[in-house]
Amino acid sequence: MADSKPPVSFIGLGAMGFGMATHLIKQGYKVNGFDVWAPTLKKFEDAGGLSATTPAEAVAGKDFSVVMVATAQQAQSVLLDGPSPAVPALPQGAVVLLCSTVPSEYVQALQAQLQSIGRGDILLVDSPVSGGAARAADGTLSIMAGASDEAIEKARSLLAELSDPAKLYIVQGGIGAGSNMKMVHQVLAANQILSASEVLGFADRLGVDLVKAQQAVLTSDAWNWMFEHRTPRIFTQFQPVASAVQIIVKDTGIITAEGRRSGFPTPMTSAAEQVYFTAIGRGYATDDDSSLIRLYTEGKEKAGALHGTAESEEAKLALVVGLMKGILLASAAESLAFAHAVKLDLNQVYDLCINAAGGSKVLEKLGPAIIAELYGKEAAGAGAGEVDLEVIVSGLQAAVEEAQRIKTPLFLGSQALNILRRVTVSSQGALSVGAVHFHQFKPLRAASRVSSSRHPSDASHQTSSSPSITNPASSKMSNKPKKMREIISHHFFHHGKPESDPTETAKCHFCQIRTFATHKTIPIAIVNHQDDTPMNPEFQFIDHSVVSKDVPIAEDSFRTGCGCSTDEECMYGSCQCLDEMDDDHESNNRTENEPSSFNNKKPKFAYHFKGPKAGLLRLRYLEGREPIYECHNACSCSLQCPNRVVQRGRTVPLIIFRTRNRGWGVKSPVDIKKGQFVDRYLGEIITNEEANRRRKASTVASKKDVYLFALDKFSDAESPDPWLRGEPREVDGEWMSGPTRFINHSCDPNMRIFARVGDKVDKHIHDLALFAIKDINAEEELTFDYVDGRVDEVDQDTQDPERIKDMTVCLCGTDKCRGFLW
Repeated sequence: MADSKPPVSFIGLGAMGFGMATHLIKQGYKVNGFDVWAPTLKKFEDAGGLSATTPAEAVAGKDFSVVMVATAQQAQSVLLDGPSPAVPALPQGAVVLLCSTVPSEYVQALQAQLQSIGRGDILLVDSPVSGGAARAADGTLSIMAGASDEAIEKARSLLAELSDPAKLYIVQGGIGAGSNMKMVHQVLAANQILSASEVLGFADRLGVDLVKAQQAVLTSDAWNWMFEHRTPRIFTQFQPVASAVQIIVKDTGIITAEGRRSGFPTPMTSAAEQVYFTAIGRGYATDDDSSLIRLYTEGKEKAGALHGTAESEEAKLALVVGLMKGILLASAAESLAFAHAVKLDLNQVYDLCINAAGGSKVLEKLGPAIIAELYGKEAAGAGAGEVDLEVIVSGLQAAVEEAQRIKTPLFLGSQALNILRRVTVSSQGALSVGAVHFHQFKPLRAASRVSSSRHPSDASHQTSSSPSITNPASSKMSNKPKKMREIISHHFFHHGKPESDPTETAKCHFCQIRTFATHKTIPIAIVNHQDDTPMNPEFQFIDHSVVSKDVPIAEDSFRTGCGCSTDEECMYGSCQCLDEMDDDHESNNRTENEPSSFNNKKPKFAYHFKGPKAGLLRLRYLEGREPIYECHNACSCSLQCPNRVVQRGRTVPLIIFRTRNRGWGVKSPVDIKKGQFVDRYLGEIITNEEANRRRKASTVASKKDVYLFALDKFSDAESPDPWLRGEPREVDGEWMSGPTRFINHSCDPNMRIFARVGDKVDKHIHDLALFAIKDINAEEELTFDYVDGRVDEVDQDTQDPERIKDMTVCLCGTDKCRGFLW
């Protein structure tokens, strides 16, 4: 019954979104739609939908929302950054299906942003779709959904309404896993879309009737879904426009960008992308992608009379089929190898792809052998896995050589031949097709210096949502020690299995990271592109500081928190967590959309609370040195309270990487905004006496000072709190800490440490919270000033010829470099 179905908002009513939304209407849902194109809204109203003028209006009061816009930028705009965005208007616990094809790192960053602004209650589902407008309209799409168990369970009925019952894939790995699944599927789609034009363009240059060429492919092992559905529009002058060139260009951009970021090779998709760029340069962006055949056929008369060696129609058709089969095999290997690299369940990938737009007979027959090789297993039965690869290669080579004779470009065919020929050269000829991945991609993967906290032995080969892929090693690296490689390999192939040594596993850095509650959604990776130096095996990763037994801690009975009746109350002076903060007279502490007061109360807490800056540290704090007071576990407010930013933890994925001349460093694969909380500095909290003892015991005292941070923000000899009198406690992160322990110094830093207090009885062991003090681009190294606040002392020391001899040289290399650390 219609009344039993919840109202749904739908943002983005393009070709796919319109079909999905109107299908829901036919199923009895009340759907409120938003789109920037007014004629589409009128058409939607005619189909029985309700129209909204803003995203906020569309989602108001709706427990279920679907976002089906074209790009990540558009998604960010309608959800958070644009006019009247959706997120602030969403009710508590709302489900949001993000069905757009976007990079996995974007949807992970979106999840983190929701947490950082106090909207962690929103149940985000990473759920890209495949299948085209017709299947969208009849509710038989393929959907790849990755999210928390709670989000999946609540969204399941709506996902089922939009998908074919056999094509709803719940992808293990959480947020980002669905987008990774769509990405590896689009490797097949992107190559097969272009191959339809390349193969028929080749047939045209051979002088073969195109209808006969089309039927030869469709009735052979070279059949593929894209060819069957693209080629009919070639015969109707590329009409109707069902899928514009610019759409697949967006998808190839996601694939190749992820490949470059993670160091994974995507030779087939990269070649296809260059052809798509050429098409856009010729003005084909909004044309149907079947029109790409023009790149192969136009101007052929200018080449003059050219003759190949194939004389009969049968021989020419065999060349056409051989070209397609070679392209399909190389594309299948690239897709499955990439899927394996991002820790997707290859059997689930295979099942999705053969039943979706990326399907082909080559993948269906030969995919299991490639998967078996990737998993290090014997292929089940003989069959496809025993096919002589040279048969496929020789057919492809014959086509490429004939194309050279008649001067016809084969962008994909030539690239595929290079890939497959490399395999046969590596194996002296005969080789099962299952090893295509092994010889083309494994040399790059085996030299990997990148890892994450995931195991291939995890249940169902859980998806890694982290940038944890491998990178190619240069020839210079081949002679270096294999320490890093051996450690990573041992971790992936032994740890987590029943027979693994628990003592060894406990000391493994990747296993330690894997235990963190956030390791799936906000991962940490370890990368070494510079040399083969492993991380010190004595170091231990922790996700909270460890308090030494000599450091006093208040009993729980002494802890008190605020009694605010709502989370919103925690932003104002009435919240007792804020009673030690100075009154706020800052003129620029609000964003344009923030009110100056709420019920005549001035915001007093440290963060912006509305608009695009929500959750970011305010300018007053960024430019000053005031401590940050937050709500905590003893408070009556929820974990989503806007004044629990640091308590909720790290908001961005981090990569610990080997620098050229400064040991390890840290960066993030996502952009970080000015004022955004990044992470805490963790370690063992010890007494001042113990810290001094460790300094003396260290072979280089100045080196030890790099890891010791005094908790002296509230130290006061006259304080009524006995724990704040005397020497401050210190945090030692040398042998146990989190990823921030590896952040390097800079005299022109992009982050700074702020003192953060939760329960006031713990002031003597307050948090050291790192916030961005400027916008930080993805992949930019994160830094802070090790001597922040003591620069004048260092400058004075540099004027003393005796002192300068023992000072530590600074290697930050910035224009503002002071020359020395201390």
